[in-house]
Amino acid sequence: MDPGLPPLNGLRTFVKVGRIGSFAKAANELSVTPAAVSRSIHSLEAYLGCKLFHRMHRHISLTREGQIYFDNLNDIFDRIRLATLDLNQQRTDRPLIISAYPSFIVSWLVPRWSHYVQSHPDAQLRIVTTLSHDIPFEEKGIDLAILSGRAGDPRYISTRLLDTTLVPVCRPDYLPPETLLGDTEDWQDALLHCDTRPNDWDQWSEANGVPLDTSRGQWFENASMMYEAAMSGLGIAIGIEELLSREFASNRLAVAFRDNVEIVCPFYVIRPKKTEGHPFFRTFLDWLQDEVRKSSKT
Repeated sequence: MDPGLPPLNGLRTFVKVGRIGSFAKAANELSVTPAAVSRSIHSLEAYLGCKLFHRMHRHISLTREGQIYFDNLNDIFDRIRLATLDLNQQRTDRPLIISAYPSFIVSWLVPRWSHYVQSHPDAQLRIVTTLSHDIPFEEKGIDLAILSGRAGDPRYISTRLLDTTLVPVCRPDYLPPETLLGDTEDWQDALLHCDTRPNDWDQWSEANGVPLDTSRGQWFENASMMYEAAMSGLGIAIGIEELLSREFASNRLAVAFRDNVEIVCPFYVIRPKKTEGHPFFRTFLDWLQDEVRKSSKT
């Protein structure tokens, strides 16, 4: 064994314990027993010839030597992980990893997917969902994200893909025919919200000059669940019109108020600079933009 390189498992355990300050909690995160953590630290201390932790009743703390060692090692495994992710991202044989909201994937991307496969049979792509606007590009190895309302982050490149519109939607027979947009006391208790787009009703309310108590109603984890609730007659969802064409065509949903003011909701393709070097990126972006052009002509 290289005398300057202690066992990596012991180093990993030491860094974890040093960060958390507890053998038991570190064992839980490492999926081992506290006894295994203790043995690993003892072995590392024996290898180094010094104590790394003061062990008190129900409490541990780093020794002077332990603190010096920890300060030098604290980010080393993060750097190894990021270096591995970076290497994987530079490989030409790996898929392009795309992240988007479930509703966008199911309603917009997947119905068009066969067009891409037919024109690019050798391309390797992988699609993953997100319920957050904050995409861990580097941490998860994601190459690009398709999101609404996320331009302007200086860390990433954003390309405007398409403009959609926000509209209130419900089951066609949910509201009485004579219900007016301004009759808010008759319907605002039935608002449906989703966690991924928490401000949509506020934006619609302001644009339409309709005062709403947007704290009312029911919340769902994502837009797909919210739309399902609306189709079940549970209430009125605030939806992206262009993602609901199948629901409108099948008469499962309808625009709740025909006289409402449309709110533009742009979608962007967001990616780190290095994504542009991926062999499948440019053809995929060109295909996306071509599909948007085709949709705008129909």
